[in-house]
Amino acid sequence: MRETDYAYAVARIRANEGKLLTTAMLDELVAAPSFDRALALLRSHGWAEEGVTDVSALVAAQNERLWTLLQESVPDKEELQVLTSLNDFYNLKAALKCMLTNVDPAPYYVQPTMLDLGLLTDAMRRHAFEKLPPSLADCAREAYETATRTESGQSADVIIDAAALACLSKQADETESALQAKILRFICDSTNIKIAVRCARTGKDLSFTQSAVGPCCGFDRDGLCAAAVQGESALLGWLYATPYRDGVTALQRSTTAFEKWCDDSIVALCREAKYLFFGFEPIAAYYFAKSAEIKAVRIVLSAKLSGVPAETIRERVRDLYV
Repeated sequence: MRETDYAYAVARIRANEGKLLTTAMLDELVAAPSFDRALALLRSHGWAEEGVTDVSALVAAQNERLWTLLQESVPDKEELQVLTSLNDFYNLKAALKCMLTNVDPAPYYVQPTMLDLGLLTDAMRRHAFEKLPPSLADCAREAYETATRTESGQSADVIIDAAALACLSKQADETESALQAKILRFICDSTNIKIAVRCARTGKDLSFTQSAVGPCCGFDRDGLCAAAVQGESALLGWLYATPYRDGVTALQRSTTAFEKWCDDSIVALCREAKYLFFGFEPIAAYYFAKSAEIKAVRIVLSAKLSGVPAETIRERVRDLYV
C-alpha cells in the first residue's frame, strides 16, 4: 500500500497519543499511598472504568481498546499480524500443554492476536495441525510429537520458541518499515540473550543451546552459543563486545533489570516515529508504546496490592513514550 493510504490511521493514532500516560503521571501513580488511591488516579486520567478493581480485568480492557483502535484504523489489517506473532506462539504453547493435560486452554490465552483461538484449540485437540497458519503448523506438529515421545514440556517449548524467533527474523527481513525491522531484530536478539543466559545458568550443553537459540541479528549466533556453554561470566564478557553492552550492565544487576532495559529500549526506538506522518511506522510505534504503558501500570498496581515500597516500584517501572 502507499504510505499516504495511512493518513487517516496516523491522524487517529496521533489523537490517541495525547491520551497516553506521561512520565509525570506514572510518577504520581507510583507515589500513591495505596492501591485504591492509585486506582482513583487512573480513573481521573480516563484509564480505568468505575467499579473495576481487578488488575487483570483492567489490563484486558486496555488491551482490547488498543486492538480495537488499530483494527478500526489500519486499512490493511494483515499488517497487524507482525505485531501479534509472539502472542500467537505463546498461545500455541498454552494450547499444547492444555491438550496434553486435558485442560481448557481458554483462560491461558493472551490477547491481542489475529489467530482464531477456537480454531487453535480444535486443531490441537484433533491433531489437525495442517489447519493452523503455515507459520505455526510445522512447529506445532514437531512440538507435539516431541512432547509425547520424550514427555518433556521443555523440549516442546524450545521448538516453539525457536520457531517464533525464526518467524520474527523473517518478518524483519521482509518488512518495508525500517523502524519495524529494528524493533523485530531487537526483540530477536534480546530474547536470544535471555535464552543463552538461562542455558549458561543451568549448565546446558552446546547441542541444547544451539537448538534453543534462534536467528540473531546484531551478533554471531555460534559465538553466543559457544560463550553460553562456558558459563555466565564468559557469556556476559562476550556480549559486552556486542551492541548490547548496556544490556549486560543491566543483566549484572538482575534479570528484572534486563527485562526493564529491553522494554525501555523498544520504547526508545518507537520515539523515532514521532516525526513520521505516513506509513505503518506510527501505528506500530503506538502499539509498542501503549503496550509498555499497560505493562507499567500492571506492575505498579500489582506492587501496590502486595505492599511493595514506592522506591522498589520505581526500579521496576518502564519508561513511557511521552
